[in-house]
Amino acid sequence: MKKLYSIFMTLALIVSLAACASGKDADVSNPSSDIQEPEQNDELSTEAQEPGQSGEPSAEEQDGAETKALVVYFSVTGNTKAVAETLAKLQDADIYEIVPQQPYTDEDLNYSDSATRATAEQNDPEARPAIQGSITDFEQYDIVYVGFPIWWGDMPRILYTFFDSYDFSGKTIAPFCTSGGSGLSGTPETIAGLEAGAEVLGGLAVGSSQADNSGDAVADWLSGLGLAK
Repeated sequence: MKKLYSIFMTLALIVSLAACASGKDADVSNPSSDIQEPEQNDELSTEAQEPGQSGEPSAEEQDGAETKALVVYFSVTGNTKAVAETLAKLQDADIYEIVPQQPYTDEDLNYSDSATRATAEQNDPEARPAIQGSITDFEQYDIVYVGFPIWWGDMPRILYTFFDSYDFSGKTIAPFCTSGGSGLSGTPETIAGLEAGAEVLGGLAVGSSQADNSGDAVADWLSGLGLAK
């Protein structure tokens, strides 16, 4: 009996020691086992990226930058102004008037008098009448529509002042004019000679009597150039 009791106690002691040993291994095998790594939140990480860092093109990059247009005009009688305003409205473009520092009078434009101011200027290739003010941020414009009347078979000399004043490199120039019947008089070629770094498109000539109702002519011209909106 004592022998059986001794065997029973020995077995009990062995089982107890084995349990203690197992508990100690569980404590030290992985001291950080209950600390779980935070899950990666893909949505938050994407939103936190700086613009342009995602690797995907922005909406502006996908669509391309919008072409910025400017309508520039010189007008004394108001005919070229009327066409310019029609054009600016159709193209949703900014508009700028070339204003001479010394305004032209009716006497200045007297075709029958060879001594008039305009005649003297047109006969002088070096004449550059001064312009009031300037265009702000001219470099922002991609296409520039330039309008003028035809004087003595050419652009008024103040247009030469204008072209001398700005850098048209890389820009597109679309000329238009008003006249009593002389058409463009080679002015697109003249402009191309003045601005070799620009692309000069085919021009539009509007008769002076049609200037106030030039919408259809302007729209047809824009369509032919592939610029209609």
